[in-house]
Amino acid sequence: MDFLFQLLIDSALNMYAALRFLVMPALAILVLAILFRRDHWMSDMRQVARESELSLKIILFNAAVSMPLISIVVTALYDWIHSNGLMLFSVATWESLPVPLVLFFALFFGDFVGYWRHRLEHTPLLWPAHAVHHSDTEVTWLTSARWHPINLLTVHSLAGSAMLIMGFPVWAVLFNSMMRGYYGFFIHANLPWTYGVLGKYIVSPAMHRWHHSAEEKAFDKNFSEFFCIFDRMFGTYYLPGPCDGPLGVSDDMQPTLRSQIGFAFSPRAYRKIFSRKPQPHEEPAL
Repeated sequence: MDFLFQLLIDSALNMYAALRFLVMPALAILVLAILFRRDHWMSDMRQVARESELSLKIILFNAAVSMPLISIVVTALYDWIHSNGLMLFSVATWESLPVPLVLFFALFFGDFVGYWRHRLEHTPLLWPAHAVHHSDTEVTWLTSARWHPINLLTVHSLAGSAMLIMGFPVWAVLFNSMMRGYYGFFIHANLPWTYGVLGKYIVSPAMHRWHHSAEEKAFDKNFSEFFCIFDRMFGTYYLPGPCDGPLGVSDDMQPTLRSQIGFAFSPRAYRKIFSRKPQPHEEPAL
């Protein structure tokens, strides 16, 4: 009973924290929309309302149900790594370096791990879970937090373990998490910015929007979140200009919470993925 009560408390606190975390980016995106879309920002909001509502439902479901359970698994994994002394560097080693340098290393290494973790999520085994993130046919800032529970587990276990093994101080790990969270909201926003020459080095909203494109030429491109160097090194960089085409790459998921969460547990999802590549999103029949 105490365990279940604690889970309920954790769920309530997680939902409150999730809503608080969304306030600042929501206000920032609203300001950008008013400034750059002017007469169209309200019609834009109406256009994305349905998908945004579904994204919000998935976010709250994860906060209430997924994260309390995932945190138990991830904590056990972190404890195992720590108790077995698997850290490559000590916290003292990092703290002997200038703080800005440590923060940069944490962000750069986090993006390196994120790149390969993201590529792994596009393989047949993990795609049915990651497809929830790509099923958004509008792609707004809320899409950044639209994750299947299995996908959340891979994010926290793989990326978190890698940061722990490197021995980064807690403040550097928190900085990496905060930057990835807020910048993730920004690059998912519907902004046509390519950053010009800087776009060859830093991931822009336009670059990441191509990652969500339904056009086959953009499939399996642009896996990085901050630095383009990994996409450029490993042949997955793609930025011909702003992305104005259709978005979304899932055939079978309906735009409901039940269908989105259940898709990764359906045998048909894996049969389809192993037989051919994900195809552009098809609207469900009315």
